[in-house]
Amino acid sequence: MIDFIEEAQNIEDQIIEWRRELHKIPEVGLETPKTRKFIENELDKMDIKYETGYAENGLVALIEKEDNQEEYKTFAIRTDMDGLEVKEETGLPFSSEHEGKMHACGHDAHMAMALGAAKIISENREEFGGNIKILFQPGEEGAGGGEQMVKDGALKNPDVDAIIGLHIGGIFDKVGPGKIGVGDGPMMACIDKFQMKVIGKGGHGAMPNTGVDPIAISASIIENIQTLISREISPVRPGVISVCQINGGSAFNVIPGEVTMKGTARFIHQKEREEISNRFEEMCRKIAESRNAELEFEYEYGYPPLVNPAEFTNFFKECAQDLLNNEDVIQLEEPIMGGEDMAYYLREVPGTFFFLGGQKEVEGEFHGHHNSKFDIDENVFWKGTALFTKTAYEWFRKN
Repeated sequence: MIDFIEEAQNIEDQIIEWRRELHKIPEVGLETPKTRKFIENELDKMDIKYETGYAENGLVALIEKEDNQEEYKTFAIRTDMDGLEVKEETGLPFSSEHEGKMHACGHDAHMAMALGAAKIISENREEFGGNIKILFQPGEEGAGGGEQMVKDGALKNPDVDAIIGLHIGGIFDKVGPGKIGVGDGPMMACIDKFQMKVIGKGGHGAMPNTGVDPIAISASIIENIQTLISREISPVRPGVISVCQINGGSAFNVIPGEVTMKGTARFIHQKEREEISNRFEEMCRKIAESRNAELEFEYEYGYPPLVNPAEFTNFFKECAQDLLNNEDVIQLEEPIMGGEDMAYYLREVPGTFFFLGGQKEVEGEFHGHHNSKFDIDENVFWKGTALFTKTAYEWFRKN
């Protein structure tokens, strides 16, 4: 049997070096050609086959059990590739070389840990009871890369039977550095967005009775849509509606003709998502019409809620407890309202998405995800790699 801790720790320096090189070349959305090329070069060194053409710059590596791959089941490891449009201010010696772009969410580490798993598995492929796919996916940060990877067939040829992914950092406070956070059921929210335009009639600020004030109407809308959360869904079923952008007016004494608003809606359960998204437009439209205004409204479904199937997640938890100390594996009882497009894969096949604590201070403080000073603890990377390989190995033994 493979000693997964020893194998991962033996290549710890390589995993860290991969992360640092990837950290230098952040790219955003689906446009990740340099990152893709870096991954291709490393897979070539390991003599691992891969295919490109998924979600523009994604790729799928395949470590086959034998040439007759269809006779075996297939386990997948998924990692994301993209960075963010953030100007890095960490002061790291391997800071971003791409102006205005940064790996400010840990995807550089995700790729490095997945490459580590690829190396260990490829060097011990006879010990694994089936095929291993490693999905390198661009466009997690809002570009819909996960959905496109699925549409492009990343889970096919051979068909994936189970999948795993992780997120590093400080998303959950109680999952400290080196700790593993895991929970079953709904764990992350959908990421929906909306925009609306309240169309009134402009006029002089001193004579509001001669017009239709879209600012006052917008204020009423903002106040009333919160009752969709507080009065129309169960208090124990989480939901969030946030208006995050308002634009209207050009002078202190002029009532504008229109106001635009944009925001996000988050739900853990699909039922509430569908019900409230329908009621949302109805309420806003009736408020506007009751005040003699018109309303243009758009609601866009984004990533679905991320749901970890209980059976596989409990299996993963057992693997983690067997590999690490029990106290290092934290049961997550409540979801968070952030979203993740790992949800698209988990709608297709069983698997789990877990969290690896990796908070690291910059200038005496841990700066959260998407912050220009975000950094992570490189000493925990080997744990992600070890968990990827251990889970795949044990899953084949069980299946």
